[in-house]
Amino acid sequence: MRPRPALSLLLLACALFAAPAARAAEPVAEAAPEITIVVVDSLQGNSSELNNFDRIARVFTEVLRDRKWPYTIKAEQFAANSRPHAIELRIFFQGMREETAGDMTFRAWMVLYDHGTEHDFGVIRFRYDTRPMEQTSDRLDRSVRGAARIAASKMEGVLFPKEERRRP
Repeated sequence: MRPRPALSLLLLACALFAAPAARAAEPVAEAAPEITIVVVDSLQGNSSELNNFDRIARVFTEVLRDRKWPYTIKAEQFAANSRPHAIELRIFFQGMREETAGDMTFRAWMVLYDHGTEHDFGVIRFRYDTRPMEQTSDRLDRSVRGAARIAASKMEGVLFPKEERRRP
């Protein structure tokens, strides 16, 4: 006895349409929320091997990842008409300079936007006293890292209020 072609096609169609429905019923793991670091920097060039955005993005990302928060970290330069981010640390970079001989000072105004709520951290200034014969790149990194740690501590108070930080 030969199977009827129409019945075979119907069974094949049912099998094809049932497979995606079965996959859709599986629970999907939610992606970790994201913290976006937005750096607002001047467009002037500089002579270091890394520009200011690259250095700030790299160091701030390292510091925030070291905190082991349940967030993914992303960095971007400020651009007009960018979409708002749920959690965004906006850094208005004001420069790094030697205020006195042998130090490196990082200055930036920082604002945390947490789901539409603005938390103004003001100007964060970190002064790093350099060591003799220290590489310029290391001096700049350590200066940015100090400011990133200050900002991370302030962010922690907003993102993880004291009630949530207590462990049973």
